Amino acid sequence: MPTTVPTLPIQRKRRLGELLIEAGAIDETHLKTALAEQRKWGGKLGRVLVDMGFIDEVKMGQVLAQQLSLEVIDLDAAGLPDRVVEHLRLDLAERYGVFPVRYDAALKSVHIATPDPTNTETLKEIEFAINSRVVPVVATASAIDRAVRRYYYGEKIEASAAALPADLGIQEATYDLEQQFEGGPPPKPSGPRRSSAPRPVPPQPPNATEAELRSELAVLREQVEALDQSSTSQLRALRTLLEILMEAGLVSRDEYLARLHKTE
Repeated sequence: MPTTVPTLPIQRKRRLGELLIEAGAIDETHLKTALAEQRKWGGKLGRVLVDMGFIDEVKMGQVLAQQLSLEVIDLDAAGLPDRVVEHLRLDLAERYGVFPVRYDAALKSVHIATPDPTNTETLKEIEFAINSRVVPVVATASAIDRAVRRYYYGEKIEASAAALPADLGIQEATYDLEQQFEGGPPPKPSGPRRSSAPRPVPPQPPNATEAELRSELAVLREQVEALDQSSTSQLRALRTLLEILMEAGLVSRDEYLARLHKTE
């Protein structure tokens, strides 16, 4: 008899922006502004709302959990068993930005931490891939990334740590944000980035309009997001190379962890 894959219950799709407005976490202006930024630059709406300062990711997770009656989990403090990763392949965790929390053998269900439980399409795709029912729980995107690095790769990550270029051996120039805003908007990048060093900027009148300030923030957000994407891309490339070396028997997981801990 063919195996039947349990599916998520059918219900009216609740959109992220709708839930946040209903809870009073953001207003219509915030949502419209974030949607305009998303159409212009791409990315996930939740990330755009956080990057623009309209809501922080912890508050957003709490609101979504309350509105959808879901569990909230702090992955940094949860102390999950190492074997929890057996219930979700690494490629799925990284592709969808989720993390397995626990497995219920009786119900054949996997609790999956996600920053956006309204994305039912993603949850259904995971269900199909693992042939188990998915029960969403809410966690922040940054905590999920740290959990992937800690549980799948054995990296030692502090609870408050964020992915930094220096962690990947990348030398990047630093930015003085106050100086950038006093001197005017940072230049909008065009073409491939060859250097992250700030460039000279033209002077700006002291009384900048709200539109000008928004433009400055949008350009600066683009630069930060591009750096973050570059760092993430290089980290995944290094992880892929490590997997290939392990599969070829050229390096073992124990050797990798021993060398990693030795350099700390």
